[in-house]
Amino acid sequence: MKIKQLCITSFFVAGVLFTTNSVYAEVDTSQLNEIEDLNNEDAVQNAGLTPDNFFYFLDQAVENLQLLLTTNSEKESELLLQIVAERLSESEQMVDEEQKEHMNELIEEYLVALEKAQEEVAEVVSDEQAADDVKETLASELEDATTVTEEVTESVEEEKLVEFEEKQQEAYLVANVVKDLDSEKVAELRAQDLGFGQIVKVVTLAEESDKTEEEIIALIQDGKGFGEIAKELNIHPSQIMRKVMAKKEKEMELLLEEANASGDEEAITQLSTSLANLDIKKLDFNVSEAELVLENEPVEDEIIETEVVSDETTQDEANDTIVESVEETENELIEATTEKTEETIEAAVEKEEIEEETNEVSKVATEVAKEEKQAAKEEKARLKELEKEAKEQAKEEAKKEKERLKVLEKEAAEQAREEAKEAREKLKEEKKEQASKAKEAAKGKQNKEE
Repeated sequence: MKIKQLCITSFFVAGVLFTTNSVYAEVDTSQLNEIEDLNNEDAVQNAGLTPDNFFYFLDQAVENLQLLLTTNSEKESELLLQIVAERLSESEQMVDEEQKEHMNELIEEYLVALEKAQEEVAEVVSDEQAADDVKETLASELEDATTVTEEVTESVEEEKLVEFEEKQQEAYLVANVVKDLDSEKVAELRAQDLGFGQIVKVVTLAEESDKTEEEIIALIQDGKGFGEIAKELNIHPSQIMRKVMAKKEKEMELLLEEANASGDEEAITQLSTSLANLDIKKLDFNVSEAELVLENEPVEDEIIETEVVSDETTQDEANDTIVESVEETENELIEATTEKTEETIEAAVEKEEIEEETNEVSKVATEVAKEEKQAAKEEKARLKELEKEAKEQAKEEAKKEKERLKVLEKEAAEQAREEAKEAREKLKEEKKEQASKAKEAAKGKQNKEE
């Protein structure tokens, strides 16, 4: 059976390569770039072959061959990100068609492709010679690759869910943290056979704990995951996520202020969409708006404790304070034993009323939590709709601009042809006049000789 599949795959791949060569022979470079852009766009929007299709393995064979033949890190990053997007599209289609038997396979392939993509993207982003716009685009696409629909997430098996969420968080951190890491530190950690995902864990966990990077590396080498190590260090993963998100949000808000000040409409639209996407990502990673506030201020009890410790007292004063405290305690005990029975009953009744009020408050809090969850879900849907509309609008504007440029190009070409035609006619007239003059001169010369 494997030999049969291998033969079919070989014929299919050969056909693809033959067809590709034919297309390259007939289409110029600019057209090829345009076709490639359209194909990449369609790959994200359409799942193509899905696991329930008999020829699905051919689709995977072509992907593997493309990866095998790709040696450029930037191109390989783009290809892997495209594969990640296809796995997500296929997952969404399988959920819609209620074919859950293929979901485990797709989720596993998505996680594998996502991890490979993050390593390749990080390789480009950490390369000082790579263009800044390329780095920014790849990092943004890697971040987008961590966005999964709620329906797909809910279809992930419970025992796989922790790994699923950790891999998404790791890829998001790689997309946003690697660019700020010291290149020498990255080279040093890479020399220890650490992947970029592991490097990000080492750096972020070391920053948030009292552990050294070497100690974090030892924990990773013991086979412990990001969540497991964070839990061991008493660090919640969302603590790191909200720190990274807070920094990203602040940077985008500053850029948005600059764009508003300069009146750059394109940048305003792009940054507004990015901020909306960040809000969606907060919901995806359960990082609320309140958690984004840095908790650096000491609490009231800590302040009081500091004041007491710093207060200078003598031993005699301390002894007097203890005696006064004992006397006050004895008086309070005497008063407590002489309280009337009616007061005890009233206290019991009051306690019962408080318990009833507490239960009522608990019910209200539960209802409020449900409403907030529903509101968050609706807000997420609204933000996604806004993002979709913004993308469609941008696409439509780009299409109109492209058509306008084509019209201008056509008009310019026609004008150039008209001018060339007029020049040829003018040159032809001049040559005709010169020939006529030469003929007259020759004729006059001949008459004179005769």
